[in-house]
Amino acid sequence: DALPIWLISMPPTWLLSKLAQACGAAGLWSEARTVLRSMHRDAIHQIQTENNLDALTELNGERDFLVELPGLHRSLLKLCARSGNVTAALWFVDDIQNLASQLRRRNKAAKSMRDDTSSTLVSQFLLAEDSDAAALELQPNISNDSLVTKGNGTNHALLSIQSDGIGMGGEDWKLLMIAASKSGHWKLCLATLQFLQPFVKLTHPKSTSRKALSRRARVDEQDSSQQHLEHAPSPEYLATQYEKMARALTAAVLCFEVRSQYAWAIRSIDDWIEWSGRRPRKEAVVATCRILAARGRGQEVYNLVIKVLKVPESETANENVLGGGLESSYDNVLYREAITALYKNGLYDNADDLYALAVAHGNLPWAVLDEGRKPTKGDKRQLKLDLHGMTTAIAHSAVRVALQKEVQTASWRSTLSEGNPSDNVWDQDVVIVTGKGKKSLQHLRPVLRPEVQRMLQEEFYPPLSTTSIPGNMGALKVPSDDVKAWLTFQRQQKGVRLLAIADVLRDISSGNRLRKTLTKVGSNKNDKDSTSSNPNDSISTKDNL
Repeated sequence: DALPIWLISMPPTWLLSKLAQACGAAGLWSEARTVLRSMHRDAIHQIQTENNLDALTELNGERDFLVELPGLHRSLLKLCARSGNVTAALWFVDDIQNLASQLRRRNKAAKSMRDDTSSTLVSQFLLAEDSDAAALELQPNISNDSLVTKGNGTNHALLSIQSDGIGMGGEDWKLLMIAASKSGHWKLCLATLQFLQPFVKLTHPKSTSRKALSRRARVDEQDSSQQHLEHAPSPEYLATQYEKMARALTAAVLCFEVRSQYAWAIRSIDDWIEWSGRRPRKEAVVATCRILAARGRGQEVYNLVIKVLKVPESETANENVLGGGLESSYDNVLYREAITALYKNGLYDNADDLYALAVAHGNLPWAVLDEGRKPTKGDKRQLKLDLHGMTTAIAHSAVRVALQKEVQTASWRSTLSEGNPSDNVWDQDVVIVTGKGKKSLQHLRPVLRPEVQRMLQEEFYPPLSTTSIPGNMGALKVPSDDVKAWLTFQRQQKGVRLLAIADVLRDISSGNRLRKTLTKVGSNKNDKDSTSSNPNDSISTKDNL
């Protein structure tokens, strides 16, 4: 059967919406924009031509553009985000903002007209003919606000629809952010964050105050602002709204990582914490750690992790942690990924500091086994390190921190022997349990064992040799003589550093440094005066000195 003429000349809104989405899915972005713009023009025309109550019967009909447009806008932006087409996304954002601006101006004019003529319109409605009253009885879904359209020719029901859905919301800006991130436009990501700011602030846990609620009403631009003031949003609702927009920061930071914009990544994390009052997604923080580590800024990685973990964790996040276990907790993942980023870029000292901090807070395991246990009679003293379940980066820091702790805490004995009064006695073998590789990707091909051997040979001076323990291929033994030589060298280096610090402190306390500085400044001033004065003055000055 042939299609009706009216379906060809005036297609329904749902058909136009499907057509625009199909064009976007096929990559025909120009055609999709043409269809969208035609729908925007029809939406404006629909408002302008509805001058009587009979036109309101089409609100649920085939030509209701203002109901169909919000879903179409979101679908087109999702297609742009999925394909990473930032040009088409900017086209649609421009058209959406243009339509919202026109509707806001018309809404404002309609409100002022309604306030000025409210009393006259009510009296006109009371004197309406019986036919109009009968028409109203057949339309029970029409709100009281729509009654004023009879007098001033403005459809407030349609305008209330646009205030609920027409325009760019927080999720729409997030989709634009994702498209910009996939395209590598870091400046657009930075600019889009500012448009997300008011929406992110509305999810702050403290946004239940009266001041925050009034700000929420202004951002939402809804007529029922008093209703929002009376009913504060629940924490669950705020957490849900936050999760809808949290991915925007991750997309921005990932783009900053590709473009190596570490300063903007740190600024974005700081702003996001201030706006939301919550911890950013761990993916965003980890990406920032990777940027900083790649630029050799290990101390800033350390400071960033401490700053983020100081932010209190929400109750909903705690529930997720309980369901996923300690290994998937926010703190545990952040520590592990930050240490890994530092390890891959050779920032071993900063990685060791983070590992020690994580152990102190109970987020990562301590490698030393049976610490403080006194050996039984006849047993040889041993320092045993267990690296089971650790990644290469964590195991690297665990061994370094455990051995450095022996130097810092002076757990090895310095005694007075008959042959050498300053002989340093270390009678412990160090046993490092690396595992046999049963859980590695290649069965029985251990990963930690060769890495630990490489580290002890290349990163320790004097190098520490290792031998296999008979009958246990999952453990390495470091002879006590090698450990003794390394500890002695470390103590000497520690003494040299302490002597250098003592010299600086002695200069400051005795006033030598201040005296040297004043003498240098005075000599520079005398040289300047001698060059600017005449020879006789300089001779007399020298005689006086």
